[in-house]
Amino acid sequence: MSRLPLVVRRLLMLFLGVCVTECGSQLFVALGVGADPFMILVQGISRQSGLSYGQSSTLIMLICLAAIFLCAREHIHVGTIFCMFCLGPIVDFYAFLFGRILPVHRPLALTVLLIILGCLIVSIGVGISVRSDAGACANDLIPVILHQKVHGLQLRWARMLCDGLCIVVGFVLGGTLGIGTVIALTLYGPGLQFFLPVAGAIAGRLRLPVHAV
Repeated sequence: MSRLPLVVRRLLMLFLGVCVTECGSQLFVALGVGADPFMILVQGISRQSGLSYGQSSTLIMLICLAAIFLCAREHIHVGTIFCMFCLGPIVDFYAFLFGRILPVHRPLALTVLLIILGCLIVSIGVGISVRSDAGACANDLIPVILHQKVHGLQLRWARMLCDGLCIVVGFVLGGTLGIGTVIALTLYGPGLQFFLPVAGAIAGRLRLPVHAV
C-alpha cells in the first residue's frame, strides 16, 4: 500500500470514509425512526424536487462546494470533487441494500442498538474522510472550517450547529424527523471528535501525514 502514490492513498482513504459514513446514514433511513441530520435535508429536497436521494445529495454537495469556494477555497482538494460524483451512487446503493435486508418487524432493543451503531458508523466515517486530507465531502468540511475560523468553537459544537441547521431546513421541506434524528444530533459531534484519533491511526497505517484539525 505504501508504494502507491500519496494522492492515490489519500483518495482510497477518503473513499473508505465516504462508504462508511453513508452506510451509517442510510441505516438510519431504513430503520424508519427519523433520518440523520444530513439525510433529512436530502429527503426534503428529494420530496420537493422529485430527485432520487443520490441526486439530491449531489445537489447539496454542489451548493456546499460553492459556499466553500467563496469562503475557504484552500480546503477544496481533488477529493472534494471526487466525493461529489461518487456520493450519489453510494447513497442509492445503501438505500437499496438496507431496504431489502432489514426486517420490517424487529424488537425495540434491536432498533435502539442499530440507531447507536449508525451514529458510531457515521462518526468514524466522517473522521476517516477528514483525516484523509484529500478534501472530504463538502458538507463534512463545513463544520471543520467553522471550527478553524471561529475562535473557541470546538469541532463537536460546530458539527452540532451544522446538523441542527440541516434538520430545520430538511424538516421544513418535508424530511422525516424522529427519535433517531435527536440521537444523531446529540452523538455525531462528540463522536466525530472522539474518533478523529482512530482515523489518524488509520492514516498512519497508510503512511499518510496527519495534520491537526
